[in-house]
Amino acid sequence: MSARLPGTDVRLRRSRRRDLDGVHALLAAGDGLRRARFDRRTLSDLAQDVYVAEAPGGEVVGVVAVAYLRSLHGGRFAAVLDTARTHAGPREPLLDRLIAFAEERARRRGCRQVRAWLDPDDGVLRAALLSRGWQLGDALEAALEIDR
Repeated sequence: MSARLPGTDVRLRRSRRRDLDGVHALLAAGDGLRRARFDRRTLSDLAQDVYVAEAPGGEVVGVVAVAYLRSLHGGRFAAVLDTARTHAGPREPLLDRLIAFAEERARRRGCRQVRAWLDPDDGVLRAALLSRGWQLGDALEAALEIDR
């Protein structure tokens, strides 16, 4: 699927391996073989929707990722907004369009709710979600140490 976002010169399409450098730049993500392999697998995972917003020159100017999981308790799919980022500057309304796209993708998959995993320092995404009517809900988390 590839489509022009209404009111913009930006095209939204499913992310590919060649987009990973641009996606990493937006996310300020680390480097390395382990990270690259993990990200390639994420892009090919059918339980993940990773889309990039592409400027007319081919530059990746935004990314949105939604993960889906089967909810045994709910008896349906649950959606988690993993990330939505854009370059800062004049493309600020683009973030709202990416969130709207993620909500619609989740709706099409039969999800009745989307939750978000937010970085505590991501005030821009938090503000964008709240402006769209998202509400703070109950969530608990625990940091786990991983043996390497």
